[in-house]
Amino acid sequence: MKSKLIYIAIMVGLFSCTDQFEEINQNPNNPVKVEPEFLLTTSLRETQNLYGGNMNGVVFYNYTHYFSGFQGEFQRYTYSVSSTNDYWRNNYVRCLQPVHQIVKLYEEDPSYKNRVIIAKIWKAYIFSNIVSVWGGVPMSAALEGTPGVAYEKEQDIYTALLDQLKELAEAIDLTGDTYKANADKIYGGDLMKWKKFAQTLRLRLAMRISAADPEKAKKIALEISRNATGIISSKAETAAMNWGITSDSWSYLYNRVVYNYTANKATIPVLCESLVYHTLPYNDARLPVYGQPAKQGPSIGKYFGQNISYGGGGGYTTRTNPHSLLKQDDYSYIGERFLQPDAEYVFLSYAEACFLKAEAALKGWWKDTNAQNYYYEGIDASYDHYGLSADQATAYKETPGIKWGTETDSTGRFYEFQDWMGICSSYIKANDFNRQIIMQHWLAMPNQGVDAWALIRRTRILEFQPQFATYDGEYAYIPDRIPYPGSEYSTNPLEVEKAVSWLGGPDGLFTKLWFGLPNVKNPNLPH
Repeated sequence: MKSKLIYIAIMVGLFSCTDQFEEINQNPNNPVKVEPEFLLTTSLRETQNLYGGNMNGVVFYNYTHYFSGFQGEFQRYTYSVSSTNDYWRNNYVRCLQPVHQIVKLYEEDPSYKNRVIIAKIWKAYIFSNIVSVWGGVPMSAALEGTPGVAYEKEQDIYTALLDQLKELAEAIDLTGDTYKANADKIYGGDLMKWKKFAQTLRLRLAMRISAADPEKAKKIALEISRNATGIISSKAETAAMNWGITSDSWSYLYNRVVYNYTANKATIPVLCESLVYHTLPYNDARLPVYGQPAKQGPSIGKYFGQNISYGGGGGYTTRTNPHSLLKQDDYSYIGERFLQPDAEYVFLSYAEACFLKAEAALKGWWKDTNAQNYYYEGIDASYDHYGLSADQATAYKETPGIKWGTETDSTGRFYEFQDWMGICSSYIKANDFNRQIIMQHWLAMPNQGVDAWALIRRTRILEFQPQFATYDGEYAYIPDRIPYPGSEYSTNPLEVEKAVSWLGGPDGLFTKLWFGLPNVKNPNLPH
């Protein structure tokens, strides 16, 4: 084990997607070859820690309107150069390199066939996140340590990932080798579940590009629908992973909000106002799971979410600002489920699979076009995932605005469905089926920041308040991407500049990616 740890330490310290490898001195008579189980566990844990940890809290929380807090540059819709460098390097080095090494070391050995395939599937998952954050990036030529690694266009990466995932899912031999249960922290070595994960991820990516390339998205969705049992279809098949109970393995939120509460008291994350007005007026039983009633302040005992602008925007409304002079402790804390040391992080869920099917069916891109059934199945799956009863789900599904095709009943309480400024609303019109599906899709994956951010950018249908607490004193809508890291301009300037030219705009937060739709301007604000 000691030699394995040394190998990983060297690998993580030196490997990058664009920096040249340094020589690793090894005794040729005693070569080090790390077992794939150790490498897979390393990659899974690093991916969980990055996308469920710092990157989630610092970048994605306020971009996705589930939680609020962590004041700083990203939260005010600008960015930190050092952070972008770290996020880039952590993706390529800590998350991708371990599984890349599995492929390099074991691809030619047939006794490791399935384990290599699973490593490739996980690589595809990580790249599906990377491309959604930056756009065009190095992929096929990355991870070998050669200088000047070529970038690939965003749309070409999606095409490659969609093709790869199909081939990989079909190549798994259900009678062949697999990872040990304690190494595969997601599926415990279950090959069928990995098959379904690959196909469901493929469906997620097809729907992600549905606005940019509807023809390709439709073709892939219809193909997947011909074997609908081949995707995630039960709670047991949800791709999720738990942190641990020791200080070196516990969850990011537990460490920041519970264990180090005193040090972080001024910036602990709390419920976002947007999540509250999308749940509370609809009597959504998930709200007590996602958050806790305020323990102090003017809304004690109630679910009270923080505005992501920390009370800004008062100049655009005549309403009294309920956020003025409040502290973090005056808001609803995040739900206890998410604050446990061994909390769960979800990569891809049964509920999401249902809503993807519902969306495809609504477009006529699914073999069975009954979108209503998949929509209700998704709500049931979400409620069940959070330990809520079938009766609670049934009551929720009968609520006006939630019941398929119905209009929100806001009689006498229209303001309850709005943000405090009255410029955004969760109100649903009759027969607005697409908004119903997307709203439930978003509600089903709190804490999955990278996934929710992609959903928001590709649909632009939910109403969220702009960021008023910007550094320049103006307001700004949800960012479209993260800029390329400064390290790439230093080590790979020709390729990164080429990638910027593909963007169709500057290398900034608000240049739209290929897969996304433009921001929808709020009609209640001047432009």
